[in-house]
Amino acid sequence: MMRRPTSWARLRQMAEVVAQHGLIMAVDEIGLARYLPWRQRLKAKRWPPMDAGWPERVCSVLAHLGPTYVKLGQLASLRSDVLPGELVRALENLQDNVPAVDFKDITAIIERAWGGPPDRFVSWLDPVPLATASIGQVHRAKLFDGRWVVVKVRRPQVWEQAQADFRILRGLAARAEERVEWARQYGMKDLVEELVATMRDELDFVVEAQNTEAARRLFGQENGLRIPEVIWPLTRSEVLVLESIRGIKINDRPQLEAQGQDLKALSRQYIRALYQQIFLRGFFHADPHPGNVHVDSEGRLVFLDWGMVGHFTPEMRRRSVALVLGLARGDSAQVADALINLGSERTRFDRGALVRDIDRLRRRYYETTLQEFRLGQALSDIFQVARRYALRIPPEYLVLAKVAVIADGVVRELDPAFSLLEMGQSWVGELFWQQVNPAHWGPEWWKSSVEWADSVWSLPIEFERMLAKIQAGDIHIVLEHKNLDRMMSHWEVLVNRLALSMLLAAVVLGLALVAHRAQLNQMAGLPLGDYAVLLTVILAVWALVRAVRGPKKF
Repeated sequence: MMRRPTSWARLRQMAEVVAQHGLIMAVDEIGLARYLPWRQRLKAKRWPPMDAGWPERVCSVLAHLGPTYVKLGQLASLRSDVLPGELVRALENLQDNVPAVDFKDITAIIERAWGGPPDRFVSWLDPVPLATASIGQVHRAKLFDGRWVVVKVRRPQVWEQAQADFRILRGLAARAEERVEWARQYGMKDLVEELVATMRDELDFVVEAQNTEAARRLFGQENGLRIPEVIWPLTRSEVLVLESIRGIKINDRPQLEAQGQDLKALSRQYIRALYQQIFLRGFFHADPHPGNVHVDSEGRLVFLDWGMVGHFTPEMRRRSVALVLGLARGDSAQVADALINLGSERTRFDRGALVRDIDRLRRRYYETTLQEFRLGQALSDIFQVARRYALRIPPEYLVLAKVAVIADGVVRELDPAFSLLEMGQSWVGELFWQQVNPAHWGPEWWKSSVEWADSVWSLPIEFERMLAKIQAGDIHIVLEHKNLDRMMSHWEVLVNRLALSMLLAAVVLGLALVAHRAQLNQMAGLPLGDYAVLLTVILAVWALVRAVRGPKKF
């Protein structure tokens, strides 16, 4: 793939951009140096590889390389378990800053997608875009039946350019794993594949339409929520048409106050909506920033742009609940165990050291007031600790941390005294009930129960088969001992001591029974005392014999 002229030109462009931004060391490490002329290599800027400004220069490189890399950088900001913290923070601020596409090009794309000019399908299409982004451009329109809609159009050549860039990225990731220890340790090829898969979904507007439809089906009947309707007859891979819902951005305090909205109630309504999506339904909006969450005139939250979503199975919800409960309680050991259950370790590690590192984080956060506690940042820092111990955290949980960071920022703009942790603590009982209530265990619980019942049902049959093999001599047991003689000697001493203790106890008990034999016979009306004395004597004799003979030799 890398030998194609188009790929060669793109690789040379990438090498030049990276070198121009002072990252010539990266050019060498990932194998881009051969695409850069020697004269340019000599003239390339050479800053220290890890100086203070390197994350910003990485973002600048991505912005220069175009929409595909801008979007990939934004997606990569979710991987705080793999990437350095300073780079993640820089990527979070990476903006599209792309110019609007000419309206003639937009109408040409729509005409190809719809099979005819736009005026055959809509009565009006606004030539001025509502929004522009690295992948799509949004325009308002009106259907012939009078409904207002928004039309999202994929930018020209984005799909084709992305496919070529995906091939290049795969090749660079493979080369990086061959040359760089860090790339091997964190599975650069797997990371690239994950980012490419997510990017492909974002490029295909049918996927976003399906996510929107699923959200509308799950949350459309919830009080205080609105999800736009998908206009399926006009939706294609490169064109998405949705119901237009007017609203105010959730962080626009002046407009919301002018409309008479209760900002404190809105902040709690917003968090409650995310809580229901994540922990009750397991399907949630993965990018709920103010541009994607509006408030309509009736105070309902409008969730837009379902291109990025998170999926939690019932098992994942239970594990994430354990992590949140540990954070809410300030229990470092529970948080450590939750992390171990969430991820998969590549090497053995010291659990005690992990607990101590988490406890240091806990003290840092819990010594602040609830209003100053940043739950989203705490989650991100905890996942950074997990990275140091080579715990691979599934990306869904990292998306959860990203959502928590966004949500924390949104609600503090509405209500500066708001505490996400305090609100989370009020749900501790409800979250715990979800863990123990079979109704919330999902289909996996029934499947596990059936498998367990099958195992129990087949146990007698398996036991019978095992006995048959033993009788036939098909099972051979080989024992290998180390220091067995010392162990048996120690065991003999213990048995003798136990026997002598029983002998002494029998003698004491026998003397007591002899002294009170008459009273026992009188109370029971039977020679009960005589029987007790006889039994005690037998026990004493047995204990004496065992003490003298010692334990049976094997």
